[in-house]
Amino acid sequence: MKYKTIVSLSSLSVLLLAGCETMQTPQQHREAQARQLAAQRHAEEQVYRVRGQVETVEMENARMVQEVQQLRADVRSLNSQVGSLNAKMGALEAKQKREMDELIRRVEALLKKSVASRPSSSSQHQGGYEHEVQSGHTLSTIAAKYGTTVSAIMKANNLKSDQIYVGQKLFIPQ
Repeated sequence: MKYKTIVSLSSLSVLLLAGCETMQTPQQHREAQARQLAAQRHAEEQVYRVRGQVETVEMENARMVQEVQQLRADVRSLNSQVGSLNAKMGALEAKQKREMDELIRRVEALLKKSVASRPSSSSQHQGGYEHEVQSGHTLSTIAAKYGTTVSAIMKANNLKSDQIYVGQKLFIPQ
């Protein structure tokens, strides 16, 4: 459709260039025909060039349409992947929260158990004495002073070795 319009326009321009033939000499007539033929060839060349440009534009348009379709498919795929990753992250966060809550419950239970198993400070004084370590004191001298054993003092104070320090408060059982 586009090509027919261009061809008919070029033919019309050739006819307009021909002008009126009634008052021409044979030489003028031949020159007019040569000009008309040159104009027609020029118009045909332009039509041919325009057709080439149209074909190039159509091919480029088709390529771009394919690119856009591929990009849309890529975007859909990426959106799907993002949705999947968001769901996985949500599940991991929920799992992490459950594990953290469980860990907190375990630590609280251990702390409660530890506190419950320790004798209170008031009960310590009822079944023994509190002694503040002074310079030169050893567990054996303290045990002898209160009439108990080193191992009893170590056990009552959860000591792992017989090392003590100045200012340390020890519970001395009776």
